[in-house]
Amino acid sequence: MRWLPFEIHPDTPPEGAPKPFSPEEWPQVRERLKRLGQEVGLPIDPPQHNVNSRFALETAELVRAQKADDEAGTFCHHVSRAFFTEHADISKRGVIVPIAEHFGISASDVETAWHERRFSPTVDAFIEDGHRAGVRGVPAMGWPNRRAIVGLMSPTELVLRLHNEAPERLRE
Repeated sequence: MRWLPFEIHPDTPPEGAPKPFSPEEWPQVRERLKRLGQEVGLPIDPPQHNVNSRFALETAELVRAQKADDEAGTFCHHVSRAFFTEHADISKRGVIVPIAEHFGISASDVETAWHERRFSPTVDAFIEDGHRAGVRGVPAMGWPNRRAIVGLMSPTELVLRLHNEAPERLRE
């Protein structure tokens, strides 16, 4: 499996923004996401506030460049957990830098890469690829050169959909 960046709300300002749900809709949306999370073993409590994830996404690419795909995926998992279970503001350096340091990436490397926007073109290219594959949200999964399967769903549904989208040689 390979984790790739996708910016859900690129227009979110630095201070964040409310989710696009009314006060009446949000409790139902939140409970549905929590229930689906429990079904797949993810203890989530979705925050009602969007944050700008760009700093986290570019830092994940720094982790990938220095440590490889597996560590980048684990980094993304840690960032997701911080956001969805601790309601951490993943747009803040004070949240992302310690997670990167856990993977052996120095704070100065994170700051330099961010200041230079070294991984911005990489993130942009992955996001464009995601759009072409039909990604409009997360999680999104799929096979190379196929339409993405988007959204939190039960493991049974996910396996069925991945199986149906798999290249012929993998369905046997």
